[in-house]
Amino acid sequence: GDMPGVGSEKILAAMEAAILSGEFKPREHLVEMELIERYGVSRTIIREALKKLEGKGLVRIAPHRGARVADLSVQEIEEIYFVRAEVEKIAARLVVKNIEPEEIEGLKKLGREVEDHLRRKTEQMIEKDGEFHRAIYRTGRNRQLCDLIDHLKTKAYIVGYNAWSMPRRIEESIREHRKIIEAIEEGDAPKLEKLIVKHLTFSKNSYLEQLRGGERLASAEKERIVG
Repeated sequence: GDMPGVGSEKILAAMEAAILSGEFKPREHLVEMELIERYGVSRTIIREALKKLEGKGLVRIAPHRGARVADLSVQEIEEIYFVRAEVEKIAARLVVKNIEPEEIEGLKKLGREVEDHLRRKTEQMIEKDGEFHRAIYRTGRNRQLCDLIDHLKTKAYIVGYNAWSMPRRIEESIREHRKIIEAIEEGDAPKLEKLIVKHLTFSKNSYLEQLRGGERLASAEKERIVG
C-alpha cells in the first residue's frame, strides 16, 4: 500500500532528474528491481513513472525487453530541431509584441543571475539557463506555446545537455543572452528570431558532430546496409 500521487510524483521527478543530468545514460537499461531498491517504492509506482517518462520522450519501453533511456537518432534530432526553430520563432514574435517594460527589467536581473552561475560553473547552471529562456517565452502570453517549447526541449534534452560540454559554450551563452535582451528592448523581432535559431542550431550541430564522430553512426550504417 503506497499512497498514490504523492510518492509517484516525487519518484517521477527524481528519475527525470537522473536522466536529464546524465546519471542514467542514453540507451541504459532501466531494470525494475534495481529501481525499486534504489527508490524504495513499489513496482506500481516505478511502472507508472516509467510510463510517464515514456510520454515525455525520455524513456522507451519495448515489450519483453523492458525500459531503456531514450536515445535519439540523427533523423529524430533533425525533426525536433526543425519544429523547435519554427515554434520558437513564433514565440519570439509574441514576446516582442506583448512584453511589458517591467518584465524587461526582470529579465535583465535574471540574466545577471544566470551569468553569475555560468561564470562560477555552479551545479544549478543548466537549470538557471533553462529558467531564463522560459521566463522570456512566458512574456509572450501564450501558455500553449510555452508548454510545446518545454515538451520539445525535454524530448531533445540530450542535445541541449551535451552542448554544455563544448569549449567556449559558456562565454557564447553569456553573449547570446545579452544580445537576446537587447533585441527584446529594441523591439526587433527579426533580430530576436535570428538569435534564437542560431542558439538552437549551435546546440544541434555540436551534438550531431559528436554523434557522427562516434561509433553510434557506424553501427546505424551497418544496420542500414544489412537490414
